Amino acid sequence: MLVYYCAKCMRQNARPQCEGCGRSLGNPSVRYVWEDSRMAVSDVSRPGLLLRIAAAASVLTVLVMLVIDYVLSGSAAFTYFFKSTGILPAALALGLSFIALGLLVLFLQGRETVQYMLDPKGVLKRTWIRPTRAACWSRMIRYDRKAFQKNNEGKPFLLAHEEYLLWQDAARYRLSPRAGRITLYRPYAFTFMSLYLPRHEYDGAAEMVAAKLKNKR
Repeated sequence: MLVYYCAKCMRQNARPQCEGCGRSLGNPSVRYVWEDSRMAVSDVSRPGLLLRIAAAASVLTVLVMLVIDYVLSGSAAFTYFFKSTGILPAALALGLSFIALGLLVLFLQGRETVQYMLDPKGVLKRTWIRPTRAACWSRMIRYDRKAFQKNNEGKPFLLAHEEYLLWQDAARYRLSPRAGRITLYRPYAFTFMSLYLPRHEYDGAAEMVAAKLKNKR
């Protein structure tokens, strides 16, 4: 939703005029805000990262063991290593175990509510969770009742993560209208932030991102 932020009153307005103090609000006050709720495991960037880490860990394990075997056995190590040591099935099992453990952690993280804001300087993303011990521990954050906040319904929520990406630091972006997702990269090939939007909010946010990141698609 497109809003106009009044720094004096610290409030968002639907029109370019503050409903509190009556001052006129120009382009620097323009914000685009929305909220999304989903299971942590449904964020495609996380299982994707998990698969890449598992593959890298398996390959690295094979290479390290091969080097060690070469040092100990000499030039015959390569043939013996792959035929007789059983390292390939072991590396595959390691990768699959890593993936299974990672997916379990993502499931334990449960549902999260994410607040997004596009402003003139960058993108703010805040992730809130219903604080349970499993949800906190799986995110490696402390289960601290003093940090809990209550929503409009009086239910406790906890700010699990907050990140801010300056427009100038984004290397490129990718629009995925069918998935309702905008992906921001920093550096060029690394997914730094995924923005999930309801269908009715997508076009407005996509236009703002495209205007801020010209020639970076």
